[in-house]
Amino acid sequence: MRLRFLFLVGAVLGGLLAYYALWSHLIGRVEQAALDFVAAERQQGHLAEIGAMRRGGFPYRLSLRLEGVSLGEKPQDGPNGPMAGWKLEADTAIAHLQLWNFQHVVFELPGSQRLSWQDAAGQRHQISWQAQESARASLVTDPTGAWQRVAIDLRKLRIHGQDTISAVGSGAGAEAERIQIHLRREANQNSRDVALQITNLTLPAALDGPLAAVMNGPLGRQVADLKLIGRLDGAWFGKDLAEKLRNWRDSGGVLECDTLSLRWGGLAIAGDASLALDKSFRLLGAMGGRLHGAAAGVDALVAIGRMKPEEGRAAKQALAAMEKPDAEGKPHLPLPITAQDGKLSIANVALFALPPLVPAKP
Repeated sequence: MRLRFLFLVGAVLGGLLAYYALWSHLIGRVEQAALDFVAAERQQGHLAEIGAMRRGGFPYRLSLRLEGVSLGEKPQDGPNGPMAGWKLEADTAIAHLQLWNFQHVVFELPGSQRLSWQDAAGQRHQISWQAQESARASLVTDPTGAWQRVAIDLRKLRIHGQDTISAVGSGAGAEAERIQIHLRREANQNSRDVALQITNLTLPAALDGPLAAVMNGPLGRQVADLKLIGRLDGAWFGKDLAEKLRNWRDSGGVLECDTLSLRWGGLAIAGDASLALDKSFRLLGAMGGRLHGAAAGVDALVAIGRMKPEEGRAAKQALAAMEKPDAEGKPHLPLPITAQDGKLSIANVALFALPPLVPAKP
């Protein structure tokens, strides 16, 4: 009997040791995959770094705690558009995998994250954020390692910035109750399903620039809801923003929105839309649906200097004459909004000229 008991104990211990050996082998593969990713990004001329890695998750899953993670692009010489030399950094990222599925990774982001970039004038900017409640992301890849689905869910987010939103640590940054982002790549690698929803975004009191005029005037600090659900077609590659936009446009780049809605102060807009670029890198497209608070929208355009006060008064009179009562008796404006030939119009009332997204080459 004693021999049989010892044999059973030995079998259990042997099984545990074998399982731990398997777990160690698999977590080692995960570590190597992270290092290979960093090496591949660097080989392509990108910025990539992982400061330290620590194993965890035994016995139920594979967890890798990554400290000092960064990813980005090196700034080029000369003007490169408004987002040149961007760099995304995270204090800590914890990756979780199941032992039997390396193609689905769940991330936790317990610390703060930062995005910095260089504008066309060469000045560096940075925003940082931290989720007070939870920050999670999910990545699904195919057998070759190419991404297929990405999901990001941030709750109770606080955002601060340098030169762009507010002074870091001032407590006057933006806040959002929840931000959700979903991307899914179709069989056609240049087609992606996209979804974005922002709930209860509070803009910072210390904001400068055009948004400050809108926030302190016609629309206020509270964006109740922003939602976009649709499909993004077109290839995205190139050495700078202008080349990427050109390649996206020339490869049939278009954003098709089945749902596009915004509720901000007295302005509420909902419908569907299609957006692309013309040969001069100006917005080209149309949106159908309905608009509540057209006067508030025009006041916002006047506040940021896109329309002169006299143009705003004339536009509000013309749009008010087209408004109709909705089911609740509230006046609304049937759309379309169109962007064509470098002009933005609502219901055939021209509002302002659309500048190119990137400056023309000299």
